[in-house]
Amino acid sequence: MFFDLFTFLILLFFIAPVSLLFHEIGHAIGAKLVNASNIHITLGIGKKVFEGSIIGIHIVIRQLIIINSITSTFRDEPFRKYERILISILGPGFSVIFAVIFYIAYYAIIPAGTLYISFLFNLWLVFINLLPLKIGQKESDGYTICKLLYSKTL
Repeated sequence: MFFDLFTFLILLFFIAPVSLLFHEIGHAIGAKLVNASNIHITLGIGKKVFEGSIIGIHIVIRQLIIINSITSTFRDEPFRKYERILISILGPGFSVIFAVIFYIAYYAIIPAGTLYISFLFNLWLVFINLLPLKIGQKESDGYTICKLLYSKTL
């Protein structure tokens, strides 16, 4: 079986954090497209490990990187409904892109177990983020999209 302890550790400490970051970069690019003035990506919970800015996007990485990830966007003028939908859909959209890259790499280049696990993990990210779920104050991308599509305001 290709899923062993080494593969699990690679998933936990490399694939998951990189995939979560790529997902959040999708949201950040959506925010850039609609001219957000402040974009903040936070990965993880706990003590701060890294903080910096890259191309106008403030990034904070915390110790428990696979527990939580969020992108916050702000601007003086409120976002329109379609802008908020764009920002919300680009996170899962980037996860789809990452899943496709890993799928192609596994089937066309190198049939390594870690590539297949990466493909599956990113598919899971797409699925779980598009489910319309709200837990406490945390809304999934799918919940936000559904809420916006069914609201009567612009």
